Amino acid sequence: PAAAQPEPVPAPPAADPLAPLIDALRSGDSIIIFPEGTRGHTGEPQKFKSGLYALATMFPEVVLVPAWIDNVQRVMPKGEIVPVPILCSVTFGAPIRVEEGEERRPFLDRARAAVIALRDV
Repeated sequence: PAAAQPEPVPAPPAADPLAPLIDALRSGDSIIIFPEGTRGHTGEPQKFKSGLYALATMFPEVVLVPAWIDNVQRVMPKGEIVPVPILCSVTFGAPIRVEEGEERRPFLDRARAAVIALRDV
């Protein structure tokens, strides 16, 4: 008789990528996030992913400040967690929040537009 095949072992559940951010916000820490998930080379952020909306709705008291980092590709190269000491400028905008009844994509598009608007300030 053929040997019995072992049962496949289910993969462990994927870790929540927002968990470290949630922990930081619960601790009262400030965080910097790139809501597009990864940075492209187009000169403006890609479409924002849903994590920003999730955090904004979980922590409505947290102030969300859009920021434009000029020269971001050199100051914060992909994969780095600490800025490289190169001259740059950071422009901060007016705080935003999820409006009552505002759905995910309209909020994310509005947040992205708020960041892009700072590019030429």
